[in-house]
Amino acid sequence: MEDIERLEGRAPGDVDVVTFCRRPAATPDDVAWQTLLASNLGLVDPNQVKATFKCHAFFVDLNIAPASIVDQTRYWFGLFSHRRGGLWKGMLQVRLNVTADDADASAIVGS
Repeated sequence: MEDIERLEGRAPGDVDVVTFCRRPAATPDDVAWQTLLASNLGLVDPNQVKATFKCHAFFVDLNIAPASIVDQTRYWFGLFSHRRGGLWKGMLQVRLNVTADDADASAIVGS
């Protein structure tokens, strides 16, 4: 996070979001996972997500090897923790708690 309005006198162009998530139980293998992603391009295709939600959305699959999770975490932290020129930026962590609506949605998609 940065105060771009004050720092550069302009509105932010977008929000960058990295979501760390486990695959739904119904998609334990890579083929099922890729099928789910392909059927939800409005949520995973960078161009569609940017046009619809005004953000860059990235996912870290917590079902991959731990070393790969560390590598991806390091990459995203390095990319989003500083402005060009080295000035630190803040990051916001939002925990998404499971609610009744989430449980209902999960039952619908079969996870």
